[in-house]
Amino acid sequence: MNNEKITLKQLETHLLKAADILRGKMDPSEFKEYIFGMLFLKRLSDVFEVKQKELIDTFKSQGFSDKEIEELIEDPNLYAETFFVPKRARWKNILKLKEDVGNQLNKALSALEEYNPELEGVLRHIDFNAEKGKTRLKDQQLIDLIHHFNKYRLRNEDFEFPDLLGAAYEYLIKDFADSAGKKGGEFYTPSQVVRLMVRLVKPQEGMTVYDPTCGSGGFLIQARQYVEEQGQNPRNLALYGQELNGVTWSICKMNMILHDIPDAFIENEDTLVSPMFVENGYIKRFDRVLANPPFSQNYSKTNMQFPERFKYGFTPENGKKLI
Repeated sequence: MNNEKITLKQLETHLLKAADILRGKMDPSEFKEYIFGMLFLKRLSDVFEVKQKELIDTFKSQGFSDKEIEELIEDPNLYAETFFVPKRARWKNILKLKEDVGNQLNKALSALEEYNPELEGVLRHIDFNAEKGKTRLKDQQLIDLIHHFNKYRLRNEDFEFPDLLGAAYEYLIKDFADSAGKKGGEFYTPSQVVRLMVRLVKPQEGMTVYDPTCGSGGFLIQARQYVEEQGQNPRNLALYGQELNGVTWSICKMNMILHDIPDAFIENEDTLVSPMFVENGYIKRFDRVLANPPFSQNYSKTNMQFPERFKYGFTPENGKKLI
């Protein structure tokens, strides 16, 4: 394992090579969640090990025996500042997997969700055992993927700059979007467009920022980065997002966590039919709204909450549409 500071270029190349292990065996749109899931699993496990080592040192200095320490460090409540990683999801145990690997990885992700309420629903979309077409990944392919991810340790102190992991994750999202062609626009808006729109609306600390069709979360992340660039406190910016596609919502949640924004409010539901952010009985108002909406979608007022938001209009091409 390489212990030098990881550069952005190194990590980007590392992630693309991980994708190359699966490329050709299935379409990028089918395997992207495997790469995201493996990266997330490795990151959380590496950070957990740092915190666990700190706890062991603290308990030793307080005179606890090794047996007592072994029991104490398995208390999830001691890991409030990070995520608690149960034994079956710890990287040292992931490395030992030899058979039924897809199922064992699924159980590791499930255990992470079980012990961390903040991750509820985030990882269940990732199924390492799923059939894609008529095949599923073989044990050896997954073992190769695991050992590839073992090359780098993903702790904060291993990075050349603090947000390196988040930047590399977004690079990977862009690569998958490019591979998917036009369909990639469902979860990724080009960063130049995002940055221009953020600069136009000028979010400031203390504001609320909302993206009703948030995809993988680029608008929200760049809004936060803009506030930081202005010398303001980025943690004093409340981020809200809603996304219909479950896999994309999962990618967005992981994106926020890897950018160290665990307190962003990201919901999985259709914004027009069921807006999730409601205040005093009606749709919550925000200081800034940034969105790349699905203009091509047809909607009906049937079963729509707060239908008075919309009226019908007519266009020669599409006929009756909500406007």
